[in-house]
Amino acid sequence: MSRRPPMQKNSKDNYRVKGRGEQKGQKAGKEAPKYAKSGGNNQSGNSSRSDGSNKSGVNNKSGGSHSSGKKYTDGYSAKDLGKLSESSKKDFKKGGSNRVHYDNDFIFWCRECNLPLIGEKCGVCGSNGDKITLSQPADVRFAQGYDYDLIEKHLLDLFSCNPLKNRVLLLNKIPGDDQTMEIIADGRVVGMLRFDLKILDFVFEPTLEGSKLFFNEPYNFASAERVVKIGKAKAHLNGKNVTYDLIEEFPSGIKKGETVLIVSGNLTGYGISHADSEDFYRVKKENESASSAMSTKSDAEIKAAQILKVKSITSDDPSSFALSDKMPTMDDVVAANKDYIKALGKDAMNTIKGAVNLKDNKEKPVFVSFSGGKDSLVVLDLAASALVHRPFTAVFLNTGIDYPETVEFARSYCESRNIPFEEMSAGDDFWKTLKVQNHPTKDSRWCCKVCKLNSSNRLGDGKPHLSLDGKRRQESFMRSKIPTMDINPNVEGQLNIFPIRDWRAIEVWLYIHWRKLPYNSLYDNGLERIGCWMCPAAFQAEYERMKEIHPELADRWETYLTNWAKKAGVSDAYVKHGFWRWEQLPPKMIKLAEELNIDIEKNESF
Repeated sequence: MSRRPPMQKNSKDNYRVKGRGEQKGQKAGKEAPKYAKSGGNNQSGNSSRSDGSNKSGVNNKSGGSHSSGKKYTDGYSAKDLGKLSESSKKDFKKGGSNRVHYDNDFIFWCRECNLPLIGEKCGVCGSNGDKITLSQPADVRFAQGYDYDLIEKHLLDLFSCNPLKNRVLLLNKIPGDDQTMEIIADGRVVGMLRFDLKILDFVFEPTLEGSKLFFNEPYNFASAERVVKIGKAKAHLNGKNVTYDLIEEFPSGIKKGETVLIVSGNLTGYGISHADSEDFYRVKKENESASSAMSTKSDAEIKAAQILKVKSITSDDPSSFALSDKMPTMDDVVAANKDYIKALGKDAMNTIKGAVNLKDNKEKPVFVSFSGGKDSLVVLDLAASALVHRPFTAVFLNTGIDYPETVEFARSYCESRNIPFEEMSAGDDFWKTLKVQNHPTKDSRWCCKVCKLNSSNRLGDGKPHLSLDGKRRQESFMRSKIPTMDINPNVEGQLNIFPIRDWRAIEVWLYIHWRKLPYNSLYDNGLERIGCWMCPAAFQAEYERMKEIHPELADRWETYLTNWAKKAGVSDAYVKHGFWRWEQLPPKMIKLAEELNIDIEKNESF
């Protein structure tokens, strides 16, 4: 199977950032940051606060999604808060009751080097890239590991070829019933992977641009068995359902619901089949015998049978989009973006320094919230570089239901870099609580309090302390409003600092690759989000992948769900399709239940 593009070995650059006045005559903003190789027992000296482009703010409202409870603001007086500058201006606009529009919804693409840029100018060839506008929320990331296998599997199944093999691909998550991602290759959105809750598998659908690839050499021969030929229509075909009488050729092997390529005269495009090949030929046979006494359907009924829906079609020459011969590696991408990622790192380090060196914060202990995920990994590395002379401790909240890989990575990473590490474990609290109440759901996540908050409230013995956190605004609607600094109302004495709140996933991964940081292996194994392995808030797609990665964990949870379903009076299908993840089902799940004929009524005791 194809994997991510091969890596090339480059020398590792180390840079040092000077504080104001540290070197006479040095221009502000020109120095590059020094990134420490290890985080030992670090102590911090005096350093500058962030410059005007990265001012710190404070908010006394929680930026997280924890349940309400006791609110802690002890240790932070109005005078303390007044020393912090006003909250940074948000670069997003609220659009609708539960929607946020982010203005940083674009990247650039260097056509010369054929690679993505987070800034306009390519650091390799010096040319300006084309601006690529992304679908919201624009938290785009690189495809890696299992992502390439998944894409190849579906392309081979559908079109018997894979034009995207070994290319740098970006995946951009977009709204959908479950995990849904746009695929970006060569600066174009070429398709979409969507997890279908009916079949519990991903479905690939090309864009109009992406469909052109399969009409061009050398892929047109392999994909010929997916091409449906439509006769000349009297009206435009875009978005229309096509009836039997317009179909001229319909290859065998096509299944209902699958993507097909479409040709109609000089038009090419793609659509979704409403029928299996067998259904088409059955209708054709009925049409041929319509005049006989044996026929049970009229000629009009047969001709009106809808065979497929045209999603998009165009008169543009398919050769107008051909993939580039240039196949950059991830190291090439890092080199092209190095100046930008250095600047982001410097700003984040300045945020950390500015916060911890405020007069009222200088004596407070510093912790780094380390979940074992990519975002907290970056913050931990930034802290090790920024707090050279200030002690800090990495804190891992072991929920008792974390992936084994996550627990091992959190421990081994800190040990290998000599970073002080504190593991606060919830033990079996989750399973004990599960014996006395129903499992957590999307709308009742008691697990966060039991497995995280109860442990985190022991941090710092309840005294004022600082916590560096890797939350980012583009992760979710709930996190879209987090300021640079935020008093945590759920943890006594805690002031959170979010140094990478404005970063997108692509910037996080560029930093990781630039710094050559080891990371949690689960990211290469098909998981975009690293959390508790049975989290009801995760995608059903991730739950299905968890069952493949760790069947022993899945067996324990499925055993519980099977017993719960019997008590609740719901079917195995109710559990199988993920209805257990809600207390109050949303419209999409009610619709799914109707389509699958699943009874969603529970026993009165539930």
